[in-house]
Amino acid sequence: MSVVESKREEGELRALTKARELAVYTIRICCNENNFPKRYRWCITNKVVETALLINLYIEKANSVRLKNATEVEIETRRKYQTIAIAETYAMTNLISISRDLFGLKGDKVEHWTRLVKSVRTLARAWKNSEK
Repeated sequence: MSVVESKREEGELRALTKARELAVYTIRICCNENNFPKRYRWCITNKVVETALLINLYIEKANSVRLKNATEVEIETRRKYQTIAIAETYAMTNLISISRDLFGLKGDKVEHWTRLVKSVRTLARAWKNSEK
């Protein structure tokens, strides 16, 4: 069952904001050739950026499905988008780990990046669970 709109917390907005922050940070770190050499752009860099954008995209899609007067199909679609976004956060964590090993990224960058991903995952899960 969904939460009445007037009693909703800012879970959706926080998840959206954090997902956007993750996408922007990912693009910035991946466009820096000191972090990701140009020759790796097609084999890994694009995948890293694409995954961050997919996380943002699916959270945005889930948010676009309004629960007020929603059909069962719409509710299920929203949950599917939330689930995909959460699954993509696991893929993102794996890609960050591979990037760290491959390019020797500094610990503070990787820690911040990983915290962003985990934050998005936590917020998306909480948002999804709040609508049961």
